[in-house]
Parts: sequence; structure tokens; C-alpha cells
Amino acid sequence: MRVLITGGAKELGRAFSEAVGARGHRLVITGRDERALDQAGRELAARGIEVETHVADLGDPRATPKLVESLGPIDVLVNNGALGGPVGRTWEVDEDEWWRTFEVNLRGLAAATNAALRTMTSGRIVNIVSNAGVHRWPLLSAYSVSKAAVIKLGENLAIELKPRPIAVLSYDPGMVDVGLMGRGSRATPDDQDEQRVAQWAKSQREQGRFTPVEQSARVLARIVDGEFDHRSGGLVTAAE
Repeated sequence: MRVLITGGAKELGRAFSEAVGARGHRLVITGRDERALDQAGRELAARGIEVETHVADLGDPRATPKLVESLGPIDVLVNNGALGGPVGRTWEVDEDEWWRTFEVNLRGLAAATNAALRTMTSGRIVNIVSNAGVHRWPLLSAYSVSKAAVIKLGENLAIELKPRPIAVLSYDPGMVDVGLMGRGSRATPDDQDEQRVAQWAKSQREQGRFTPVEQSARVLARIVDGEFDHRSGGLVTAAE
């Protein structure tokens, strides 16, 4: 199958790319960082994985759709690329930065999804979400609310797609020691809100609530293979 993974060159997205590619799927990975994409492409190819890389910024709602149109039909779209958004009390953070999170996490994802659905005949859409979209994440409200919106988008699309053999699934990869949950190591010492997030992440790690990256990636690969298609519209977790 041909699988497009947004944000597939770094951190958790990179682990996703490796796990999916190892199963023999043909990869298309995108992102904003051309250097990271080139490096990921070389390293994945060295492992015998068929991969092509393209620079496409999810913050530009035309970029990924244009790429999808040029690629032709794909079998699976993994909407992984996202922003963490500003840290702080919602009424105190920069409003433009807050809404920028939605431009990427929701609008960019929706634009990529719509473009894929216009070309797909069968397959699946996999939206990477978070427990923060199911419950809450104070001080990271833009991220939390945008992920909640993505979950609802998936639920609606699954119903709209019932006449077609295309599944839509939300995937919570768990708390992993990369990306947002690695924020603690980069917290600004004099930023109290950043420190609160860092301390919370540290407490979760110490309580054994983190999920190994390899486990998260394995479950994602199972979703890509179609194991959970019968649950279209639902939420899959890394504990499955």
C-alpha cells in the first residue's frame, strides 16, 4: 500500500515511518524541515524501505492538497503533523499563536484529508490525536481543544463515508518521551507555566504512565494494515 505520513521525518512521526515501512508499505513522508526529510529518506531507504519525501507545510492549507493531487491515489493517510501550541493560561497567551495551532492541527489536517478522500477508492484515514482531546490539558488549551475537534471530525467523516470502503480512525499513541512530553527538558527556567507542564510530565514518567515509542509505532502500523477498520469513527489507543 501507498501510505502518506505528515510530519513523518521527526520524533514520533519518524518512528511511525519506520514501523509502517518495515511492513513493506511504500511511504510518502512530508514536513517543513527539508534537511530532516532528506536525512529520514536516506536512512529509511538504507533499510530497504521504498520512500519519497516532500516539503509541505500543514500551515499552508493548499500545500498538502496540491501534493496529494500530484501523487495520485494513496491508500492510507496518517495525519501526524501538528503543533503543540502556546503554553499558559488561555486568556494570557498570544491569541495569534493560539489560533495558529488550529490552522495546523485542524485546518491543515482537514485540507489534507479532503484532498485524499477525493482521490482514494478504498483504504483509511488515521488521525493522530491525544488523551488531551478526550479529557483536558490545562495550560495547553489550543492543543487540547484542536485535538478534540479532530476526534469529532473523524466521527463525522466515518458516518459520511459509510457508502465507501474507507475507514477513519483516531489514534492516541499515549504519552511518549518525544515531542510535547519531552518538553520538560526544554522548559524555560523562568517560565512558571512551562515548568508546571514539565513537572507534570516528569510525574507521569515516574509513575510509569509513559508508553514506549516502539509500542506506539507498532499499534499505528496495525491500524495502517487495516486491523481496526471495523471500528471506523472510533478511538484506538496504544494499549490495544
